[in-house]
Amino acid sequence: MIRALWLFLLVAGLAFAATVIADLRGTVVIQLGDSETRMYLSVATVLVIALSLVTIIIYRIITTFIDAPAEFFRWRAMGRRRKGFAALTRGLVAVAAGDDEEARRQTRKAISLVGEPPLALLLAAQAAQLEGDDETAQRYYTQMLQSKETEFLGLRGLYMAAVRRGDGPQAISIAERARVLRPKTRWALSALFDLNVARGNWTEAAVALDAQSRAKTIDLAIAKRRRAVLSAASALESERKGDAEGALRHAQDALTLAPAFAPAALVAAKHFAAQGRQWKAGSLIETAWAQEPHPDLARSYANLKPEESPQARAKRLADLASTNPEHPESQVLSAAASISVGRLDEARETLRPLVERFPVARVCLLMADIERGFGGGDGLAAREWALRATRAPRDAYWSCSACARTHNQWAATCSACGGFDTLSWQSGSRGAVEAMTPREVAQAFVDPTDNGAALYRDTVKQDDIRPPVRTREAETTMRNVTPDDTVVFPPSAPDDPGPDGEDYTLSDDDRRKRRGAW
Repeated sequence: MIRALWLFLLVAGLAFAATVIADLRGTVVIQLGDSETRMYLSVATVLVIALSLVTIIIYRIITTFIDAPAEFFRWRAMGRRRKGFAALTRGLVAVAAGDDEEARRQTRKAISLVGEPPLALLLAAQAAQLEGDDETAQRYYTQMLQSKETEFLGLRGLYMAAVRRGDGPQAISIAERARVLRPKTRWALSALFDLNVARGNWTEAAVALDAQSRAKTIDLAIAKRRRAVLSAASALESERKGDAEGALRHAQDALTLAPAFAPAALVAAKHFAAQGRQWKAGSLIETAWAQEPHPDLARSYANLKPEESPQARAKRLADLASTNPEHPESQVLSAAASISVGRLDEARETLRPLVERFPVARVCLLMADIERGFGGGDGLAAREWALRATRAPRDAYWSCSACARTHNQWAATCSACGGFDTLSWQSGSRGAVEAMTPREVAQAFVDPTDNGAALYRDTVKQDDIRPPVRTREAETTMRNVTPDDTVVFPPSAPDDPGPDGEDYTLSDDDRRKRRGAW
């Protein structure tokens, strides 16, 4: 409808122009030398218009012939470019599909058609990577750095190549350049953090973490936790270097962010105690214990006042355990404190919930000490509990949540898989876990004769956990019978045959001393 209207207006305009020209009055005289030509003004106007049209047509014909070669080459170039981009598309699809042969063929075709534009360089680099030719891929990525459009993409490719080679310094340098180019890019910021963590550069990792926070590429709660871990790692590093002031400063920074972080609390408590500020060290340990109990915290707390009496130390440790009474670590600590002052019945009652549920290694060791106290020395039941400790599961250790590897000491990264902040303290009974070796049992054995100077003795003779002598009486004297006859042992762990797994002799004196104990 609109086109018809425009056509009608055009025809009307031409008709109106013809009418106006026809109504023109006057004569046009053209004199060339002695000749003179006269015509009406309307006729002259028509001739001028016709002559103009002819001139335009002749000009276009001439220019077309002149520009024909250039137009031909331009058309040909456009065709090559169109085919080249089609080859680029097919090549990128082949790379994504993992077809290295097709990707290589399309790369050659695209470069031959369109040369080496940014997309062709990208396709060539990725095709080389697909073939495993890292040197060629790196060459193409380096060429991409010369163009502002592809510089960042080239940096990404060079970074990935450096990571595959294991070239940490080069990868850090490339990631830093990428961060300067685009400060809010997630992969560059994450790469700087991860690479510095892997190399133990805690200060540089903290700077990268701050950049992540400013760019809002990481959750605030995660950033806060990571700062605490980095500060704790810096504290341990300063401590290894002998920098007590730096270790305390970093530990306090970590505790400001995570007051219950045991590794940081231990470092801070140690240095506060060295300064004679035991009250401050004790306050840090109590705060950490109330949220996340740890046996190393108990050891540090016990040693804050080396000159106090066993009774005073036991009371202080019991008060510490009472800040988190339901936790297994608190129950173990409370029982150990009771044993240290000879309150064996109280210790047994404290351990009863742990023994009845699933006695783990440290609980078995504590029960062995209780039986030694009741038996007056190297009793049979004490040996049995010590032997069970070698079969019971290890219930407390630093475990990596990424690879499940256990560690004796905390570290910011897992030594097996390199995961950052993956170590957590595992405490309490569980199904399938690693058992303690006899040597570890000896090293972790609770000593009831040290008057509470330490919760765990450093060394124990291997004879303390030797198996007792077998006799024929064992089948009738050591089975789970009524309390009037002998002691009833708690249920055994799945991999622990318990008292019925061996034959032992129980004397009448031992039976009388522990009759009705359970």
